[in-house]
Amino acid sequence: MNLKYRLQKGVSLVEGMTAAGVLGLAVTVFMTLQSYQERDFANLRKFDKAAYAVELMFEELAAVYNPVAAQYGNPRVFEDTTAGSSLKVKGLAQLPGDGDQIIIEGVGGRYEITDSTDFDDDNNTVLSLERSDVPDDTPNKNMASDASQNAPITFISNAEGSLDPYDDLDMSKFEDTTYTATITNQKVLTDLDNWGSLLKKHLGPAKEGDKRLLEVDDVERDVPVDKDNDGVTDQEDGENVYETVKKKQVTIIIKQDKIEEKFRRLFLAGT
Repeated sequence: MNLKYRLQKGVSLVEGMTAAGVLGLAVTVFMTLQSYQERDFANLRKFDKAAYAVELMFEELAAVYNPVAAQYGNPRVFEDTTAGSSLKVKGLAQLPGDGDQIIIEGVGGRYEITDSTDFDDDNNTVLSLERSDVPDDTPNKNMASDASQNAPITFISNAEGSLDPYDDLDMSKFEDTTYTATITNQKVLTDLDNWGSLLKKHLGPAKEGDKRLLEVDDVERDVPVDKDNDGVTDQEDGENVYETVKKKQVTIIIKQDKIEEKFRRLFLAGT
């Protein structure tokens, strides 16, 4: 036999099958990674579109927000009143709205108006109240203590100008009639339908584990004082002067598959 052919070695059947298996596995891994990458890119493109929808939500919330509550006249407690869930009030120029919130001088806590009677002949009304500064599962939401005759009443927010009714708004449930039935504010209900539809258009139907949530929080920020408007922070005893201001922080959380984004905006004086 020719020596040239005797020294040549071929690939055995086992080696060929092993090589083919490795190649097949590599192709499978590559295709899987490519599929995941394409899916992630598709989700990112959806998030880009959703960001425009979120910006629209912030603009519409800014149009709603009015941090200066209307007082409806000079409201005061009509007579000495034992702590309970209703309070007769005088001095109102017009009936307040359901959802407005008040504080009563000499009575601890913050209270939401859930109903009001028509004015009597002397322009007095009876307000139904529910304490709003305690957890929802608190069994007793009556006034914290008795109210005194002529005690001033201050409106701290109006339902039509407040962002609080939007807190914990789940936009993934805009088509869930059981969920929407729990929302009593018509403006919030309308916005829920519009925003939920918009997010569904950009992101598709919400799946289990997805989030499309709007949260509203009260936050405090220290801002520099510049009373003379010279662009330089005022100082006292060589130290910069700051004042604490309260703002509403709105956070919109969008989660799709493994991607989650949080969009935040601070609202102060309607901005």
